[in-house]
Amino acid sequence: MNSVPSKVFWPVVAVLGVWLAVLTAQTMKSPSIADKARAAGGPVVAFVHGDSLQAGMEFVQTLQANLQMQMEAREARLQEDAAPLQEEAQELLAYANTEAATQDELEIAQRRIMEIEEELRALQLAAEQDVFVAEQNMKSILAEALRRNLEAHAEQEGIDFILNWGLSGEGVLYGSEPWDITADVLERINSDQ
Repeated sequence: MNSVPSKVFWPVVAVLGVWLAVLTAQTMKSPSIADKARAAGGPVVAFVHGDSLQAGMEFVQTLQANLQMQMEAREARLQEDAAPLQEEAQELLAYANTEAATQDELEIAQRRIMEIEEELRALQLAAEQDVFVAEQNMKSILAEALRRNLEAHAEQEGIDFILNWGLSGEGVLYGSEPWDITADVLERINSDQ
């Protein structure tokens, strides 16, 4: 019988040993929840604590800090825009409270003060609208980032649905296409009418 040279024998034994170890580890590994659900024939459902998710996301903290800076800048601009109008109103009030003011001058001052008040309300409304738009933009950016990340995680882990559970409300944050029954439900609703 021919003998195998030891230069070949030991590397082959080492490769076979590693291969057997990997196979043993794979077979001994317990199946994931996703694997168990899939084997049972149902969808794989997971959930996240939405409140904790938002609180822990550095991206949310960055967006909120950015929004806060925008709000502070808008407030400073509002104060800057309002200062000359407020000063003019104060001067008119001071003059109107003197003995030298005639009835016609009082009426003119009163009309101008009303105009100034209207201008100040318009400035305030514009500032509030700017803040509202900034908040909505932040929410849209956050929702898209969350959707992308949840979708990537779900696809990587084999999850069909991700639910939100927490104080922010419950609901489906992600659902895979095979489980979307929207078209079927719409067809049923529309056929019943």
